[in-house]
Amino acid sequence: MERKVVTTDPIAGEPLGPVESTELRLRALPLRDLVSELAKKGSQLARKEVELAKAEAKEDLRTELRMVKGLGVAGVCALLTLQMLLVTIAFALMEAQVMPGWAASLLVAAVVLAVGTVAGLWGWKKRVRTPLDATRSSVRTSFRWAKEQMA
Repeated sequence: MERKVVTTDPIAGEPLGPVESTELRLRALPLRDLVSELAKKGSQLARKEVELAKAEAKEDLRTELRMVKGLGVAGVCALLTLQMLLVTIAFALMEAQVMPGWAASLLVAAVVLAVGTVAGLWGWKKRVRTPLDATRSSVRTSFRWAKEQMA
């Protein structure tokens, strides 16, 4: 059970807020306890940074999976397009005098290629451009803050 300590301002005699109270408490600690408190806070900060990195990595992975799905559709469409182009060549050779068979195959191949291109571009737009961006920003901020506190 945690005790609630109300600290008063030594000059004005008014109750201090939690930040001011903590600051006075820390100033009153011996160096050994202060270093211990600093190590504890540093450990908590490191744990929070790791949690943030894990959460952000999971979200980045989900985004990358969406991109992979789009690229997968594009790959399947590319294979189907190649197959249709081969069928077109076969029809063209078979019916050198008549257009409808290979012309229809060529039209279907063009449509499949267009669908594959659209799916590939959509998937490419879903890629992660800056992985772990929030974690990097948080670490930079934490280091800047720690550096300012030590100065």
